[in-house]
Amino acid sequence: MTMQAERKPAASAAAWGPLDILKAIGFVVAGSILGFIPVGIVLLVIAGDHPEDHPTALTIEVGSSAVLQIMMFLAVWRFAVRKYRQPWSALGLRAPVRGSWWLPIPLVIGAYSIMIAYFGALSAFGINPDTDLPDQVYDNIGPIVALVALSLCFAPVMEETFFRGFVFGGLRGRWGVPLSALASGLLFGIVHTLNPGAFYIVPPIAAVGALFAFGYAYSDSIFPTMAAHFLFNLISVTLGIASS
Repeated sequence: MTMQAERKPAASAAAWGPLDILKAIGFVVAGSILGFIPVGIVLLVIAGDHPEDHPTALTIEVGSSAVLQIMMFLAVWRFAVRKYRQPWSALGLRAPVRGSWWLPIPLVIGAYSIMIAYFGALSAFGINPDTDLPDQVYDNIGPIVALVALSLCFAPVMEETFFRGFVFGGLRGRWGVPLSALASGLLFGIVHTLNPGAFYIVPPIAAVGALFAFGYAYSDSIFPTMAAHFLFNLISVTLGIASS
């Protein structure tokens, strides 16, 4: 009786490539701008220039991040699944080859180690960037619900599918794993720049994104990185609520 050979991680180039990724980025940017315009108008009508002082406006502002998440998912469908008739498994939505249950743990530990080391180094030089959400987010149930939904439901699925499954997956067969991990991680970091002090966030978030990309390359699945992303956000949101 013969046993079926273990599936090896995919190393061949994906059907989509750098040009598709650039088009997808343009699609996400354009779609997000169009989506944020009406949101901005609603916020202006409700709360003027200070949505953080109005619970309803703040809920809408926090929830509007779903526009970006949805556009990323649509871009993956448009430029990979639909264009090349690829199954979702081609984007890493398949059972892991390795690390099915334990891999998210070291990924989360590694991610938080990066963040602690980075911000600890900044603090040692007297730099304390304002990278947190407004304190008012944790003062009302509406913004908290929106934050939890986005952080725990939307982000792990949408962002991992786009940055790891689509961007990293489309580059690694052409650029190699290290360079592709850095490129997809840098894009991941840039997307998280949402306030005046946020440029400080790019290096550690890019490093975390690269770490997750290596996790995908190791496991041949984005399910472990989705789980790690979920746990990372769960810890962050829990700490934010507890400290408010």
